[in-house]
Amino acid sequence: MNTWKKINRIVLYVALMIATLAVLYMLDARWSTEWDTTEVVTAARQIMPHEQIQDADLAVIVMKDELVIPGALTPDQIPALIGQEALQLIETGDQLTLNRVDKQSLLKSPDMSIIEIPDKWILSVPGSLRRLDTISLYAVHTASEAEMRNVNPETGTTDPDLEPAQLPESARKVMEDVLVAYYKDTGVNEVRSAVSEGTNPNIRDTATVRGRRLELQLNDQQLKVLSSLVDHGYQFIVGYGGE
Repeated sequence: MNTWKKINRIVLYVALMIATLAVLYMLDARWSTEWDTTEVVTAARQIMPHEQIQDADLAVIVMKDELVIPGALTPDQIPALIGQEALQLIETGDQLTLNRVDKQSLLKSPDMSIIEIPDKWILSVPGSLRRLDTISLYAVHTASEAEMRNVNPETGTTDPDLEPAQLPESARKVMEDVLVAYYKDTGVNEVRSAVSEGTNPNIRDTATVRGRRLELQLNDQQLKVLSSLVDHGYQFIVGYGGE
């Protein structure tokens, strides 16, 4: 009789263990899906730069929280995406964020504005320049040294103590990490890479048009600096960094 009781206890313990494992599995495989995941909006296909986004271009997937990128859009934000323009190549399965589709999200702070730089301010622009590039601006004085000797190229302001020897002998960087909002021709056509079908549009190739209208993201102080330098005879070379 005692033997049967022991057997029954063992069977009961085994049954309890199996039930416990089953519950743990359900918690991990099913319930944790609801606790530790988020629905995010992804690209249902490859979206090329400058394409307008349509509903069929989007998919909603459930993703583990640790895989969700900062700023990923959720299904309730889909209406705001429809009709937006892709600012860059978006691959199939990529999570959507505002800075990939909304030019206003490019503004780093409330004091920033998108400013068109007059053509006469620009001395040189690299042929590879495209929208969304980050650039540096180098000042080159085009007037005589006597006229320029009191202008500080760092601030664009008059400095009575500045000697002619302190002026840059050639181009000098006066601004960096400036975002190109748009780069267009004399009309409204944006400079893009002239690529053939099926190639990566982000590869810098021959431009479709010659750029002449440069629009930069600047704050008021940066614009004043550039304007003051121009007033004192400087023009600017656009570059990609350097000392």
